[in-house]
Amino acid sequence: MSGELFALAGVLVGAAASYVGGALTERSRWRRQLSTRWDERRLEAYLRYADSIKRFTSVAGRLAAGKGLFDLPQPLTGEVGLERLAEAELERGYAFEAVLLMGDAGTISAARTLQRHAWVLEQFVRDMRSGTAEDWTRAFRQFQEKRDEYYIAARGSLGVQAAFRLRGEDPVILGQDPRQL
Repeated sequence: MSGELFALAGVLVGAAASYVGGALTERSRWRRQLSTRWDERRLEAYLRYADSIKRFTSVAGRLAAGKGLFDLPQPLTGEVGLERLAEAELERGYAFEAVLLMGDAGTISAARTLQRHAWVLEQFVRDMRSGTAEDWTRAFRQFQEKRDEYYIAARGSLGVQAAFRLRGEDPVILGQDPRQL
């Protein structure tokens, strides 16, 4: 009789261990999948924000070219350009909400700083800030530096290990302007 109890106890312990092991494995797998899913959403949010701020500053740059502050092909002037800038700002704002929801603290701070520098460019083209072409160029370079900082923060948040070269360290960018070749 005691042999049967030991056998039954062994079966029960084995079943319990098998159940616990399976449950822990499944729980770990579920957490990994959830983490991957959130990383994908975070990546989408970061990319959408980067794209929207690029559109915003591209329109601002074209408006600045229309005012003689910047040398770009296809300058924009007048109400059409300002309307495009307003639309780009709306899209940027919507994209920023996703960063607020999905981003970590460092990336959110970098995105806020980036948008403040983008707004400086907007102030130039809306005549809310006076300045020369050199002032515009300085503000645009500061914006580019803050964009690099946003990319670094976003990459860190996503666990991207590949090196990122800052604009100020890139030999291609430091080389001659291709428009002057």
